[in-house]
Amino acid sequence: MNPRAAPLLAAALAGCTAVPAMVRVPAGAFTAGSPATETAAVHYPAANAAREQPQRRVSIDHAFAIGRTEVTRRQFARFARAVHFTPDGPCSFETAAGTWQADRAHDWQHPGFRQTGAHPVVCVSFADAQAYAGWLSTATGRRLRLPGGDEWEYAARAGTSGPRWWSGWPGPDCAYGNLSDQSRARTRPGGQVDPDHGFACDDGHAETAPVARFRPNPWGLYDVIGNVWEWTSDCEGPADDPCRSRLDRGASWGNSPKYVRSAARHPDLAGARTTVLGFRLVEDLR
Repeated sequence: MNPRAAPLLAAALAGCTAVPAMVRVPAGAFTAGSPATETAAVHYPAANAAREQPQRRVSIDHAFAIGRTEVTRRQFARFARAVHFTPDGPCSFETAAGTWQADRAHDWQHPGFRQTGAHPVVCVSFADAQAYAGWLSTATGRRLRLPGGDEWEYAARAGTSGPRWWSGWPGPDCAYGNLSDQSRARTRPGGQVDPDHGFACDDGHAETAPVARFRPNPWGLYDVIGNVWEWTSDCEGPADDPCRSRLDRGASWGNSPKYVRSAARHPDLAGARTTVLGFRLVEDLR
């Protein structure tokens, strides 16, 4: 190590007590994507369904670790203090009228609704998430990054094959994730849940929830569906800019059944910051 770098590394470590808790995911294989019957049942647009169809068999040839939860505000704040992070653009948020707009008054510290350090960080771009992963890797000597889409879906499904990892499990959907539900409906015009646009249950959270408040999937991961969308490294864009957008996975507190599925993929411009989008990390083990 460059001796001049030692004080910087020590300062970074002082602001970072630990890597977010990780879960080891074994090597294996799974069927990625969804059958046409799944997307038809939720009236999913054909253009969106094309991102996840046809289904394909995917082999994950190495074990890796993935965050037990989404990265929290408390964890991101350590990075922000260490590098003097300042967002370079606005964040999109939902207005009281149910429309979306962006401004610089909304950011990861001021999303427009109450959060604690235990809530998932939002209003972070793809580059912001990468910067956090890079900083934490340098500070700890571990290889941390954003997941690829196949890694994310393999871990999220955890050996299951239904629309959601809890498909067929007992209890309401709201026991398993923070979704668009009655809590959210009460804050919107009309105050009712439309079955095509929300779940007829109540998870107790109109926006984000603290991480790990709902049941984990079979591999011990929390909030892989619901709470916030999660950045992945998968690209989408035109030939002259193929990574203009990155694909998010996992749906959020604002999403209806059509998006609350293990196979669903949603593109966001890489520079986008929104109150429904965060991330979790993967660690290379080889």
